[in-house]
Amino acid sequence: MLAAFYLASINFSPSGVRDRVGNAISAGLVVTVLATTAYVHVHYWRWLRQAREQYIYTNVDLLIGAIIILITIHATWKAYGKLLAFVTVGAIGYGYFGPMFPGILNHGGFDLETIIYSNSVALNGVYGFLLGVGATWVVIFILFAGIIESYGGMDYVIKIGRSVGRRISSGIPQVAVVSSMLMGSITGSSAANVATTGSFTIPLMQDNKVGDKYAASIESIASTGGQILPPVMGSAAFLMADLIGVSFVDIIQAAILPAILFYIGMAFVVHLSAHRYGWLMRDGDVMAVPEEERLSPVEMLISTAPYTIPLVVLIYTLVILRWDPMTAGLYAIIALVPAALVRDLILDQSSPSTVKIWGRRTIEGCKIGVVNMAPLTAVLASLGIVIQIISQTGFALSFSLQMVAIAGGVFILVLLLAMASSILFGLGMPTPAAYVVVAVLTAPGLVQLGIGEITAHMFVFYFALLSTITPPVALSCAVACGIAGASFFDVCKETIRLGLFSFLIPWVFVFNEQLIYWEGTTTAIIFLTSSVGILSVVIALVGYDLQAKLNYVSRALYMAFAFAIWFVPNMTVKIGLSLVLLVWVVAVFNETVPSLEKLMTSR
Repeated sequence: MLAAFYLASINFSPSGVRDRVGNAISAGLVVTVLATTAYVHVHYWRWLRQAREQYIYTNVDLLIGAIIILITIHATWKAYGKLLAFVTVGAIGYGYFGPMFPGILNHGGFDLETIIYSNSVALNGVYGFLLGVGATWVVIFILFAGIIESYGGMDYVIKIGRSVGRRISSGIPQVAVVSSMLMGSITGSSAANVATTGSFTIPLMQDNKVGDKYAASIESIASTGGQILPPVMGSAAFLMADLIGVSFVDIIQAAILPAILFYIGMAFVVHLSAHRYGWLMRDGDVMAVPEEERLSPVEMLISTAPYTIPLVVLIYTLVILRWDPMTAGLYAIIALVPAALVRDLILDQSSPSTVKIWGRRTIEGCKIGVVNMAPLTAVLASLGIVIQIISQTGFALSFSLQMVAIAGGVFILVLLLAMASSILFGLGMPTPAAYVVVAVLTAPGLVQLGIGEITAHMFVFYFALLSTITPPVALSCAVACGIAGASFFDVCKETIRLGLFSFLIPWVFVFNEQLIYWEGTTTAIIFLTSSVGILSVVIALVGYDLQAKLNYVSRALYMAFAFAIWFVPNMTVKIGLSLVLLVWVVAVFNETVPSLEKLMTSR
């Protein structure tokens, strides 16, 4: 994979000395990667049986191991920038200079030989479980996503967004919600999702009078939410299943209801904001169906077959047959490729060039998958080094114990510390990297307090992910404001205001674990009441109830209702408050009763 990554970086049309030097370096790294990989393959069994179990290895083994570590760090730097590379280098420095650190950071230290051995020759670190999951479960879905993209999957996602948008008064910004939701799950980075879908949705919103900062904010929040949507969850679902030691289906089940709550909140935020600021659909707007997209039901069924059939196969093999993700992903690809050919043959009326175009798209899709997976391979290998060192030094355990000790074992304080730590460790990280770091450092402390293991991992995962819209880094906001041409500060401010509901969802499922561990009717009731709470919070955040703008007192009342529904443990209270609030909100929306603001003003 790394060889493919460096090969893809070669500019085959160099325009100057700099390009030629860059090409020479990349070519040299390709050769080096292939040579070191060949060495590892040739000596794999000796490394496994002697080096790993008996600590018998040669100086050449150490040299190869050092080269592999250096290339991994360089590839991480090249793919994701300095931050992740510095994290890896910092971890190595922490392992070497351990005695010089104070407090819980202090440890005995390791010499360079031990660091190199334990992170390569011993088949840990670079070759740890993270890379194993990446090379099996993750790679098959990245390849699947690449082939879908080459077959026009992005256009299909945009069409779905338009189809949904045409049926809702707030349809224009809702396109961003739907498109980012669908694309976000299969990408490994919120920022990448913003760059992909945002390049279409942000200009579309701007063309329809949505302010620059609002367009960028909506896209940032929606793209971030895509990472929590099963089945892929930005590749984190596979890592979570392996780290916890549960089935992949258990992770999907645990993640689905919080994800639905997120998108209920997101859709409602957009709807209320569209009515408050006047971003509503009008006759003749650009959301009208283009002539070339006017298809009969049969044509629509055929055109969508390459996307619906593999999805059905994927759900059936994962949920019903409970196959492992790699096998399920393979069968989804097997269903996808011929379905695309049949679609092209029918819609293109068996044009002589149809098969040739299909073959070229298939190859291009495989290339896209490999190119997308290659940098993720480097990240997982680098994180393997980080995890190996912090585990060897005992820092992971010390951090969890210290977190509980600082909070005095007080449940709420431990959760607050875990939230802050997860946001901090997730800053600037792609989804898989952010999750792995917080899962090792902060999740164990929550489990010690009696929180379910999946709940604890979901809690820290959410906040590590939400760091992408949290200042001062807010990587997704940075990408979005670049597309929208808006101020970074303004975009961050609106993103936090409109997206604050997403920071509350992890707290909701920690105090209502039935959303994670399903319990039949109880789970259904908790989900419905939690949804009403989300609606109440969104009204408070947007400050509008479809009749009037709300003052801070009214917004505080809506917020208080939501908190009571979520956090009062009595089920009767939850149901009662939810019914009262739901009836009131529906009546206000239908203008059968005056809004809260008007009632307060009349007094």
